[in-house]
Amino acid sequence: MHRVFVGLLITSILLAGSLIAPATAAAAPARIASGWIPYWLTSPSKPQGINSAVANADLFTDVSPFWYSALVGGPAGVQVKINPNFGNGAANITWAMAQLKAAGLTVLPAIADGSGKGKMAAALADPTKRSMHVSDIVNLVMANGFDGIDLDYEVFAFSDGSSSWAATQPNWTAFIQELGAALHAQGKLLAVTIPPPCSMSGTCSPKTGYWVYNIAGIAPAVDRIRIMAYDYHVNGIGPIAPINWVRALAEYGAAVAGGPKIQIGVPTYGRVWTKKGAARKYQLTGSCPSAGTSAYNSLTKMTTATDAAIPGLLASVGVTPEAIVWDETFAENWVEYDKSVQWTDSAGVSQACTARRIMWWVGPQAVLARTQLVGDLGLAAAAYWTIGGEDPAQWPLIRTYATQLAPAATEVTIVALSRVTFNTAVQISSTISSGGAPLAGLGVTLQFMKSGATEWVNIGSAATAADGAVAFAPVVTDFGQWRIYAPGETGRTEQASDPVPVEVASSVIATTPKSKLKVKEKFTVRIVAQPVRAKQMVLLQIQRGDGWRTVGKGRTNAKGVAKIKVTAWKQPGGYVYRALAQTRGDISAGASLPIVIILRK
Repeated sequence: MHRVFVGLLITSILLAGSLIAPATAAAAPARIASGWIPYWLTSPSKPQGINSAVANADLFTDVSPFWYSALVGGPAGVQVKINPNFGNGAANITWAMAQLKAAGLTVLPAIADGSGKGKMAAALADPTKRSMHVSDIVNLVMANGFDGIDLDYEVFAFSDGSSSWAATQPNWTAFIQELGAALHAQGKLLAVTIPPPCSMSGTCSPKTGYWVYNIAGIAPAVDRIRIMAYDYHVNGIGPIAPINWVRALAEYGAAVAGGPKIQIGVPTYGRVWTKKGAARKYQLTGSCPSAGTSAYNSLTKMTTATDAAIPGLLASVGVTPEAIVWDETFAENWVEYDKSVQWTDSAGVSQACTARRIMWWVGPQAVLARTQLVGDLGLAAAAYWTIGGEDPAQWPLIRTYATQLAPAATEVTIVALSRVTFNTAVQISSTISSGGAPLAGLGVTLQFMKSGATEWVNIGSAATAADGAVAFAPVVTDFGQWRIYAPGETGRTEQASDPVPVEVASSVIATTPKSKLKVKEKFTVRIVAQPVRAKQMVLLQIQRGDGWRTVGKGRTNAKGVAKIKVTAWKQPGGYVYRALAQTRGDISAGASLPIVIILRK
């Protein structure tokens, strides 16, 4: 019996060319931003927070819309609900989530503790109620498709009083450990927002600042710890977030929890006070209203202004850019100006009073200075309060800085034949480089995704040579796409090559009973095509000149076998035949090796 086994495709019409597909990581900025979006800026009618996050999505590690409050009620004593002030909250959340997820953002909604003095501490002190609160939060995350949650439980610090902290701290720590484990089991993230863990003088230790939040104890259980590094001055006049104090907070957090878990809080607002003079009296001139009246309060009350509103506010009182002071020591802006109001006295006479006001604020330049601590100290991100209330001028500054921090790009090329025979090896080669220099000794992975599938499968790994080259020779049995994946490292991005599709051609074996026949003798060619595709059309062809002429055809059975009966040529001599399996479904056409038949009279 004469048997010819198929090898690689040999005919010019079936020999596939090589595909070369390079891929390089885009020069994207490092993701160094995070922060909170107020609920009042997350609706279709007031979308500023959502719009800002979406427009700058390439800078964000995650965002936290302030949508939820922990309120009194339920079996646990506290329960999570949409902030009661967030009108039409459920619909607005649905709308906002669609925008944020379409932009590729990681969303960790924030829960504020609105339960009141002592309520949360009491709930966490009861293991059963604490467990119920954990379940409440996990269910909230899972039901809404969130990526995790952010806890902003400030009542311990600002309502319960420091005398309660010794009792609260272990319960709080246990709660965070339990919640972290439950969220991580579902593939979700946990962020915790805490007040400053250091004193106002910058002294940091396990018993300074708001130590009830126990950075060291909760760090192993969480993915982010956000330190609210602002409101240094509220009741008194001065900078909002002195840079040296902010740095001390960041350094301490990084030392205790590790820099990659710390997000340093950055304010995007300012505060305005009326200056005081002798005997600590407000600096008011003119005919002024009596203390306690609304007119008097409008002149003397401390107010807050968002960075977005500050340029317009200053322009309205005649402050020019030249009058604004940049304080090098605190890395903040301040300015003094006069604010006047008209009021009517009891006699109905219009009067005028002027207050000497002073504003301190963390504007774009100051936001950048605090964001630069991310690179200086190896932090996870800068967390802005608020997203949506910032001065848009900050974003070009942050993007420029983030681009400087961005890891170097990785270039990955891939070369492969676009079509190979079933169950044979395909040569796939690649060169890996960064900044034009080859990456030697880098472990890379060959990956395959079958046609119709959605996930890549690792096929094999190898290390690059000194010139950055690597090669694979996988045996191909399915049509699909191939790529080379190069892992990243500190200072360099991960990158996969562009995928290259590789078609699979039928492997064809053609056999005849004998190779010597008489002219016009009838004979049968047995053809086996793999992979098996029932009813695949198979042609038997004879070579005539530079081409092939079909002399018989048939279809394969359920085992991939076809038998074609033909009559030998009428003239003696040597003749070359082949079998050709035509395209069937996801399998391309393939030809057997030639069969030489000798004909005699």
